[in-house]
Order: sequence, then C-alpha cells, then structure tokens
Amino acid sequence: KLDPLHFRDTLAARPAGNQHEVQPAAVSITQASECGTVYLPEEVQALSGIAEKYDMHVHMDGARFANAVAHLACRPADISWRVGVDVLSFGATKNGAMAAEAVLFFDGYLAENFLYRRKRAGHLLSKMRFLSAQLEAYLTRGLWLKLASHANMQAQRLAAGLAELPGCKLIYQVEGNEIFLRLPGAMIEGLARQGFLFHRWHA
Repeated sequence: KLDPLHFRDTLAARPAGNQHEVQPAAVSITQASECGTVYLPEEVQALSGIAEKYDMHVHMDGARFANAVAHLACRPADISWRVGVDVLSFGATKNGAMAAEAVLFFDGYLAENFLYRRKRAGHLLSKMRFLSAQLEAYLTRGLWLKLASHANMQAQRLAAGLAELPGCKLIYQVEGNEIFLRLPGAMIEGLARQGFLFHRWHA
C-alpha cells in the first residue's frame, strides 16, 4: 500500500514550478491493493489530505472495490468520496462480470469531456449496452457484495490450508480475493510436472 509519509516526503522533495519536471496532478490508490491488502478509511483520508495540499486529484482503482467493501463491512462512501476520492473506477470484471466497469465522478468538473475521452481511448464499443446490462444485475439486491464476500471467504479458506503446508509462507495478509505466498522450490517443480502453471516472482 502507499505509505502517507513516503507519499508526502516524495512530493516535498520534488521541485515545484520547474518546467523541466513533470508536475504531479493525481494520485491513484488501488483498493484492494495489488497485494490483496485493503486500505482503511483513515489511510485513504491521509493520502487524499496530502494530495489536496499539493492540488492533486485522487483516483481510486476499484477493480476489487467490492472485495474491499466486503472486507471492511462498511458503506462504499466510507472509502471513497467521504474520504477525499474524486474519481472511482468501479470494477466488476474481477468479481464475476465480463469486461464491465463504470467510472464514477464525485467532482462534476472532472467529468467534463469524459465522453469524448472514452471514445478517443477506444472504450466505446458498438454493443456497449450488452456489457452495461450486467451492472444492473450486479447491483441488484446486493449481488456485488455477496459475490465479493464469498470470494473473500474462499481466499481465506485457501490461505489457511496453504499455510499449513510445510515450507509455505503467506507474504501478505489475505484481505481480498488474492493470495501471495512463497513456496519451496521442490514443491513448485513437483506441481509444474503435474501441469500447474505459475507466475514466478523473485521476492
């Protein structure tokens, strides 16, 4: 996760107003993070407070936003606009939908000309209505949170089982639907011979 103190110090160390330096305009927070950990409301608030001091906007990559809300058992607003998020990419693809996402603007000014940017970036499909229709079902009767809660629970279950295997070590807390662990080399090779595929990261 982004550390507020490191974020503040990084911004403070950059020369402001130097035409030869790219000036920071926004910070993007991934919720849940790329490591499967979840930002608490106060952590988002701390980052957005620093961003505001430097006239920066706050974007939240919510590809796993549902998993974060389910983990925290909070209201969506508690980790978005109430704590300073300006724009939320509300993802559904990693929670059961097919290529369905929505962009939510909490600052109307930032939404100006967005439709043109969407078209220019190649995100306006000719049959967009078929993808968008998923979101109606996704949000009906809390389905999005039911799916996320189930995924989180299964990740916890799998992590608990893996942690009992000799030599297996969880690298991060399992708070969403991602698990990162370190496996013994012999175990990796044995599983590979059985057809299992791995993304091997050197950590």
